[in-house]
Amino acid sequence: MLDHELLRTFIAVVDTGSFTRAAAQVFRTQSAVSMQMKRLEEQLDKVLFLKEGRELQLTDDGLKLAGYARRILKLHDEALSELSTSENRRPLLLGCPDDYVQGVLPDLLAQIHSTVPGIQVQISTGSSSVLRDLMDRGQLDLSVLTRRPEREEGYLLLQDKGVWVAPSADFIVRNQPLPLALVEPDCKFHTTAVDGLTKQGVSFEIICISGHCALLIEMVRRGEAVTMLSDCGVPDDLYRLPATSGFPESPTVDIVLQSAANPHPDFGSDRLTQLASRTAGMLAKF
Repeated sequence: MLDHELLRTFIAVVDTGSFTRAAAQVFRTQSAVSMQMKRLEEQLDKVLFLKEGRELQLTDDGLKLAGYARRILKLHDEALSELSTSENRRPLLLGCPDDYVQGVLPDLLAQIHSTVPGIQVQISTGSSSVLRDLMDRGQLDLSVLTRRPEREEGYLLLQDKGVWVAPSADFIVRNQPLPLALVEPDCKFHTTAVDGLTKQGVSFEIICISGHCALLIEMVRRGEAVTMLSDCGVPDDLYRLPATSGFPESPTVDIVLQSAANPHPDFGSDRLTQLASRTAGMLAKF
């Protein structure tokens, strides 16, 4: 009989691609996770992982087990959810990057409350790397994240693109340093702006770095700077620089909804899939 805790650790390793991050999510040491995976392989008499450089890859048997494990855990989590009552329901701890608080979070919250009426949602904001760390430490149940290119984590909500935003069409003056207000350096929009402008030989000054998009928006609104924001988070009153402006092309990013390894009792894999699908449908209308 397969232990569901072994399977939960296995899925945590599959989703994170790392024994280290999986260990943080399931509250065990890395060596304990390694021993659990060895025990699982011994129980099944199958090799589940291959290591290529620093990356863990699933074998064919590992891929097969991942499908079954997700279904087993889905039934387990559904049973816990059905047997729980509103009296002992705990809050849902939800994370969201600051630049998607306006564009994604309201629709996601509407679907959460439609799925589980009356549930209290406690929200934390930060960069995707900060939110991943909070999830690994068990301080978040769900989080909106910017998906890394090499990962298949989470459920896709939308594909978004960075947009250059200025106070007006005539704000940019040739032969003068461009004042920039940017998100934090661990965001793709920051590195794209700095690297792209540097390669183009454009003179610029970074006058502000902030993880709070409301501040960046206000600086643009006041005529103090140019910035790059997520497309879905740009207010209607700001001027979007057209592609013909010659500014570096901004990246397309996947925005996903990811669950912690130990999910909230009300949001097992089945409900999470439905939640992500319905939220993606709402976001696609805009």
